[in-house]
Parts: sequence; C-alpha cells; structure tokens
Amino acid sequence: MSKLNKLLNMLNELKEENPDLANKALLAAETLKAGLDPEDFEDDWQDESEVEEEDDFDDSYIVVSDEDTKNFFHLRTLLDDKITGYGSYMRDHEVKKVILLEEIEEKRQNSENFLESLKEVYRLDPSAQYSIQMAQMDDSPGTNLVFVKE
Repeated sequence: MSKLNKLLNMLNELKEENPDLANKALLAAETLKAGLDPEDFEDDWQDESEVEEEDDFDDSYIVVSDEDTKNFFHLRTLLDDKITGYGSYMRDHEVKKVILLEEIEEKRQNSENFLESLKEVYRLDPSAQYSIQMAQMDDSPGTNLVFVKE
C-alpha cells in the first residue's frame, strides 16, 4: 500500500502544481482508490476535500541560519577575489600593451632612421621619393634591398 500512497501523493502534488491537469489527476486518484477499503490507505495521504487550509506564512522577516550565512559570505569572498584578480590581470595587460606598443614604435623609428642613413650612404637624391624592393642579384646568394626612384 505504501507505493499506492506515494502515487496518490504524487497525483495530489500534480493537481497543485499544474491546475490544467487537476481534473485528470483527480480522476486518476479516484480510479486508483475505487474498490479499495478507505482504511487501507495510510494516514499521510489526504483527499483534496480533506486538506485544511494552512496558516499564512509570514515571510516579511526571516533569519537565515549561521551555516547559510557563512556560505553566502564565503561565496561573496570568492566572487570578490575573482573580480580583484580580473582587475589586476586587465591592469597588467594594459601596462604590457603600452610597453609593447612603445617598443614597436621604437623599432619602427629605428628602421626608418636606418633607411634614411642608407639614402645618405648611397647618395640618393634627398628630394626624391624611393620605394624599397627586394631583388635577387646574380652574384649574391640571397636577396638585396633595392631603392627604386618613383
């Protein structure tokens, strides 16, 4: 009978949770109870008509247990630690980005200065524009830079 009572309790819960299925759940419960002696049911199952209205629950001021309070503050601490870690990461990332951009600009400037010095070494016209190309020379195993006047 305990399984029957569990099933009847589940049907009763279904009626409360889903009003659209209330009639079907009631019909199923009545079908299960048909032909059985009412004394065979355990006392913990009550028909909907026998259920008394529960007292209203005042939830305007609820004290949380010490354990739940500790868990809450522990989770908040973990969250704060992650946020702090993220902030530190972003700050460090930004500093590293600025340093790398400065180094890139320094390398670009050095390359530009080197090309300007090559123009002086090879006595190129300072008022003319030159493009730089790569050329394979017959007498050299690699490629060489070539200044082409535009």
